[in-house]
Amino acid sequence: MAHMDQERLAEWDLLVDDAIKEAEQRMANDGERAKKRAVQLGREQGYHRLALEIDRPKPARVAPGQLSLFPSDPTLFDAS
Repeated sequence: MAHMDQERLAEWDLLVDDAIKEAEQRMANDGERAKKRAVQLGREQGYHRLALEIDRPKPARVAPGQLSLFPSDPTLFDAS
């Protein structure tokens, strides 16, 4: 009787080990897919930002002699 119990326990141990290995493999695969998806989403976001930047009209320049209060166009009190 003890021999059969040991065989059943050995079978359960194998089943548990197989289940753990499968779960670890799925987790590793999910992690790899998540990394690839993150890279793809980053690329798509970069392409979108680039397209917006290319498509965006150029800001109007300040005419010579006109004062500007914005740092993107440093002409405030310029001598030119």
